[in-house]
This record gives sequence, structure tokens and C-alpha cells, in this order.
Amino acid sequence: MIQDIITNMKGPYRYSKELNTVYIDIDIDFYREIYNEWDFSPVTNIDLDDDLIEYLEDCASEIGKKHRICIIFHIPPSIRDDLAEKKSIGGFYNYFNYRIKRRMLKLKAINRQSFLYFVSGVSFLLLATAVSKKLPEVIFTEFIIEGMLIGGWVLLWEMFCNIFFRSQEFKNKIMIYKRLRDATIDYSTDKRS
Repeated sequence: MIQDIITNMKGPYRYSKELNTVYIDIDIDFYREIYNEWDFSPVTNIDLDDDLIEYLEDCASEIGKKHRICIIFHIPPSIRDDLAEKKSIGGFYNYFNYRIKRRMLKLKAINRQSFLYFVSGVSFLLLATAVSKKLPEVIFTEFIIEGMLIGGWVLLWEMFCNIFFRSQEFKNKIMIYKRLRDATIDYSTDKRS
């Protein structure tokens, strides 16, 4: 089992078969290192470092969905601070919760946009069909009818793109953020080997 995990993943992860947990080990020299260097908000509302987020997203994507994730920050014993760690863990939860809510809002906007594309596209197609039966065949009316048909199909294509491609990207990102939000976060003074 452990060989399957190691060969299917790029990162050097530790795995606990008993807990079904994959550990992401990260070395830091001080607590502030995990946060965005330009954000001086309180720790519970601060943005995380962009490189750290990208790394964690990649790790969560590689680690199979059936495995739990535990993020372990290895710190020097001289800076150990239980209060800072507790605030940091709350900050992680808040950060990913915020990201999930933002992605959910964007997903709802895409769904609304898809519905409008559908209604508009079908309307153009129906209107083009109705106009073609009612109006005489003149070059100008044929030009308008062809424009409505093309516009209708383009709008329907945009709807399909939103539903099957764009929304899927958001759903995947939401899933990754939920995994990271629900991951166990721990701090350790033990040296990694």
C-alpha cells in the first residue's frame, strides 16, 4: 500500500496506513513565513503566502481523495508559541473558508450567466425560425435570419462551455480548498530526516 502511494505522487510524502493520512511536511524558520509578506491583518484574517498556497494546492491535487491530509510545519524549538499556533490554525481555516465562499459566488454567477445564454440562444433560434416563415425571402431578411441563427448557436455554445468547462474548474478548486480547510494542521519541533 505505501509503495502505491509513493509511486503515484510526486512529492516526498509520509503516509500513515493506520490513520489513512498523508503528511505534508513544511520547514519554516518563523511563524510569519507562512503568511503574505504584504498583509499585516490580524492572524485570523491574514492571507497566506502565495507560494505556500500553490504548493498546498498541488499537494492536495496529487494526494488521492480517499486519504486524509495533515500539514505539519516544522519550526525551531526556540520560537515555539502555542498561542501563535492556535491563531495560525484558525487563520488557515478562515482563509480557505473565505476562498470557498468566493469560488461558490463565482460558480453561482457562471450558472446565472449560463441560464441567460440558454434563454437568449433559444430565443434567437426561435425568432429566426419564426421570422424566416413570415417574411419574404429578401437578401436583407436572410442576412438578419442568418445572424440570429449564428448568434443563437454561439450563445448555446457559451452555455455549454460554462457548464462543462468553466464551472468544472471552479468545482475542482472548491474541492481542493475544502480538503485543505479540513486538513489537520500541526506544528512540530522535531527535525525532519
